[in-house]
Formats: sequence, structure tokens, C-alpha cells
Amino acid sequence: MGGRQERNGRYLVSLESFVTVDVGNSRVHFGRFENFRIEEATPPVSTFSYPTSSTDIKGLRAWLSETPLPWFAVSVHRPALASLEAFSKIEHRVTSFQAFGYQQLPIEVGLAEPEKVGADRLAAAVAANSLREQGRPAVVVDAGTAITVDAVSAEGKFMGGAILPGMRTSAKALATQTDALPQIEIDVRDCPQAIGTNTTEAMQSGLFWGSVGAVQETIRRVSEQLGAENSPQIFFSGGDVNYLAPWMNLEIQTVDHLVLRGVALAAQQTKP
Repeated sequence: MGGRQERNGRYLVSLESFVTVDVGNSRVHFGRFENFRIEEATPPVSTFSYPTSSTDIKGLRAWLSETPLPWFAVSVHRPALASLEAFSKIEHRVTSFQAFGYQQLPIEVGLAEPEKVGADRLAAAVAANSLREQGRPAVVVDAGTAITVDAVSAEGKFMGGAILPGMRTSAKALATQTDALPQIEIDVRDCPQAIGTNTTEAMQSGLFWGSVGAVQETIRRVSEQLGAENSPQIFFSGGDVNYLAPWMNLEIQTVDHLVLRGVALAAQQTKP
């Protein structure tokens, strides 16, 4: 498991092997960590996910290692979290299960109602806070069902941010809130032409390039409002990171599994 050492009034448990979970509105993501290094916020050695609406317990059991491990989670979907907690009580390879709220995540939240901030946003900020250069603020982008653009001050405080719909969420809204527009699939692997020659192509163009423009402008505005002496580091993560990030006219760092890594960092810190 590792040793214990004290830092800033907290004890670092130095867990080396464990599982972290990100329970989202559309998917549940799992990461297994081995030989975890706090100073590098090392990524998981293996990941697994399934749709939140259709729990894949059979697949999850097949993914689990034979070694019993503790689990740590953040969640924005209470029923799915409750289902996992129930699973943890009957699965012998889960030695413990702990869900983190804002009070357990090692980052100061500079907002009036920190309990209302999504724990996934805070976990991503924890990871970015660990990875950023000292003295530089950070902008943290997580592109998935929703796209969040959050700010971390140069002092390491979560300052809030912006939330906008992801491409697939916007596509669903167009289909359900209009009479004639169809439900379309967003294949972001192929960059759409700006000028669509039919309704589907026009929707794909608007959804893709609209997301690119919205994210880039939001990053610019958030960076401007931070008003720091040093320009912020921009961290980009999430399911659509590889499709949106190349079109950002900005210096960015793509980081896989930012939320899972933030939960892993939080798992190291327990009160004595």
C-alpha cells in the first residue's frame, strides 16, 4: 500500500494501487492505478466505462483485477452512485468505497456555495493544480456531454468557470426542440465542411464549428478575467478532447483522464 508522510497538516497515505470512479450523467468511467506517483499524478494503467443508463456489471467484473482494491469516486449522478455503492458491498474485490464531495477534494474553492459545484469539475481542477507550473494559473477544459471551462488561480484556488452543452447534447436538443430537424450522429473523427449541402451536413457543421468557436472564446474570456501576471496553462481533457483540441488556436496541454487522476490525488490525502 505504501507509507505515510505528513505534508501541510495532512497525511499522505501514498496508496499505490486502487480504483477511481467518475460517475457522470452519460457515462461511468473507472481507472485502475498501480505504483501511483503523487508528484506526477500518474495516469491509470487500465480504464473501463459504460453508459450511466445501462450498468454493465458483467463487463465491470471482467475488468477488475484479481487483487482486492479500495475504490474512490466522484459523482454528479446520485442513482448511479448508489448502484455502485451497493455493488461494492457484494463484490469481494472492492475493499472499501468512498465518494468524495468538495470537502474531501484537496483544493480551495473560492465560491459562495462550493457544495453546488460538480465534484467532477473540482477533481479535474485538483489534477490541473498538481500539474501546472508554480505561480501560473490554469484553465481546465473537460469536453464531454457538457463542456466545462474552469479557472484555477495562480494561488491554486478554484474560481468557477463556464458550462456549455457538448456537441451530442446540442444535437439532441435540436432534434427534440424542433419539428423538422432530425436526430443526427456526430462523427467528429471527420472534420465537417463549413458549408453544409444538406440539412444533416449543415447541422454537423454548426455543431462542430460552433463548439470550437465557443470553447476557444470562453477560454479567452476566462483567461482574461483571471487577470494574472503569467498567462494560464490550458489543460484539455474529456471524451471529445482529441477532436476539439487540434482546432484551438491556443497553446494547450491535452491530459487523459484528468478527473480520474484528480480523484487519485484526493485518495492520497486523509486526515490523521
